[in-house]
Amino acid sequence: MDNDLRQLGEELVTTAARIVRWMPTDGFTLSLAATRLLARLLDNGPTRISDLATQERCSQPTITNHVKRLETAGLVARATDPHDLRAWMIDLTPAGHQRLAELRSTLGNNVQPYLIGLSKRDLKALREGIEVMQRLIAVDKLPG
Repeated sequence: MDNDLRQLGEELVTTAARIVRWMPTDGFTLSLAATRLLARLLDNGPTRISDLATQERCSQPTITNHVKRLETAGLVARATDPHDLRAWMIDLTPAGHQRLAELRSTLGNNVQPYLIGLSKRDLKALREGIEVMQRLIAVDKLPG
């Protein structure tokens, strides 16, 4: 059973990575990493830079650079952490919410041609699989 679950995990990650490659290259002005940060902030609300780095499994300087670029673009804003006045909380601005919605719409439009030829049964299975993945993400108890 463990080998089966390992293989399932491998297939899940490699398949998701291939689908991400369908992301459009024309007119998509944010990097995938920046888009992930916006989505994480939408999901989690205001977050400290150190927590973003842990969640994204990268260094704090890397996240800080991403945040600076997103802040310059007006997509995120910093506010003092009320629990630790030395730290910053990063959150989406209204423009960040709008930009993320636009990016997601673009992604959906880009994937749509791949979905058109699927049967109703396959579309139903895909929707159910996405629901399972969303539940898996919601109960993420792994480090980061």
